[in-house]
Parts: sequence; structure tokens; C-alpha cells
Amino acid sequence: MPGRSRADLPLRAVSACVFVPAVGGLLWLGGWYLFALVVLVVARGSWEWFRMAANSGYRPAAGVGSALAVGWCVWLQLFGLTHVALFVTAAVMVALSVALTRGVERFTANALISLGALFYLGFLGSAPLLISADNELVRGLDPAWVLVVVLASVWLADAAAYICGSRWGKARLVPTISPGKTRVGFVGGLAGGLLPLVLFRWIPALSFGELLGMLVLVSLAGQLGDIVESAIKRDFGVKDAPLLIPGHGGVLDRFDSLLFAFPAAYLYLSALGLLRDSAWVF
Repeated sequence: MPGRSRADLPLRAVSACVFVPAVGGLLWLGGWYLFALVVLVVARGSWEWFRMAANSGYRPAAGVGSALAVGWCVWLQLFGLTHVALFVTAAVMVALSVALTRGVERFTANALISLGALFYLGFLGSAPLLISADNELVRGLDPAWVLVVVLASVWLADAAAYICGSRWGKARLVPTISPGKTRVGFVGGLAGGLLPLVLFRWIPALSFGELLGMLVLVSLAGQLGDIVESAIKRDFGVKDAPLLIPGHGGVLDRFDSLLFAFPAAYLYLSALGLLRDSAWVF
């Protein structure tokens, strides 16, 4: 990401050479492999979320919040979107009730941070499961292709934003949130996110215009997700989430863009009518 030290580049490059193919492979395999990846990201991301909150003086119910986030993924894998209102209602009641044990000081903040793991990580992080809910989408669209294309778009956008921003970027994009991000980097990232258009011939279920629209939306959403995570870290008073991936920070630092990109792709496919009606049964 723009703003990181150039000294980190070799380590980041080596980590990416291992990390990106591994994530892409699990997305492509789908099924329980995809479920394992999603649970790992949501569980570790929840731990980082609560660790940052605790270091900032909050006292959220970390165990309960993490269990709710992971529990949502399990629910989605087993039952789909059936009875979502039941799960959400119970989760909110549990989080608010457990927050009472933390005392009245910062009660609202502690309760909402506990729920934050469910909404920010559980709901957004589980979007790949929604896309792959059916082995074959409408028009014969393979969800594995969608997941891999979104992943490629986000990481290409990230790389392009870093290169363009570090070389030519001067005007800051959001200086009060992330001083390292530039307007040139944003435009470069948007362009980089469109590179998977070369795969158009291998995704016949989508027209060129439909694929272009999805990539534009995914690229924009991914960069927005990056900015949102930067705002969260600034609010919590930390530079990076707890380290997990050498040269890349924590799971939140590496998957922040995907937390917005996959849901954006899901909403886009839904708007096009490419998801089966069964996905909307509540």
C-alpha cells in the first residue's frame, strides 16, 4: 500500500508470491476449502480487531464477539440466508447483555465494538460464501471464476496504486485518514483493477460490459475498504494491525480491500440477476 517503506518491498514481494496463490487456490477449490479460508480470516481478523480495541482502552466482549462473527460463517455455510433475522436478533441481544458485565463506563462503545466483529468481519468477510452458495450460477457462471477475478482485481489495484502513488503521487487523497494515499495512486489503482478484463473470453457467462462494470465496482470498493480500515486504525491509535504476514501487517491490513470488494461483487451479481433465487430466501 502507498506509504509503506521501500525497505519493506522485498519482504512484501516474497510474502505475496506465497500468499496470493495460496488464497487464490482456496477460492478456486470452493466448498469446505473456501469455508476454512473465510473462517480463518474472520477469526484472526476478529482477534486483531479486539486487540486494537483493548489497546485503546476499550473493554469489549472479545470472546463473544469473535464467536458471533465465526458463528455467522458457520450458519451461512450450513443454512444459507435462511432465518437471518433470527441470528442477527439473537446476536444483538447477546452482545448487549454481555456488555453489561463490563460495567456502565463506555457501555455503548464496548457493546458496539463487540458487534463490530460480526458486522465488519463476519458479514463482509463471509461474502465469498454467498457468491459460491450454488455450484453454478445463472447462465452457467462458475463462482470460482468470480472469486478469483475479484481477488486478482483487488491485488492488481493495490500494486498499481502503490507504484503510481509512490512515483508520481503528490496530491493527497485523504490526508487526515491516510497521508500516504494519493489521487494519482487512486486513479492508478482503478486502472490496475481493470486488468482482469483480459480474462473476458474465459468467462462467457458475462458480457464484456458486465465484467467491466463488476471490475470498476470492485476496484472502487476495494480502495474504499482500504481507506475504511485506515480510519479504524487511526481511531484506535495504531499504525498496523497485529503482525501476521511478513511485510504486510495483519489480516486486517491484507484483507481490508477484500472485505468490501467481495460484498460489492455479490451485490452486483445480484442486481444482474445472476444469483439463483434461493440465495434470497430469508
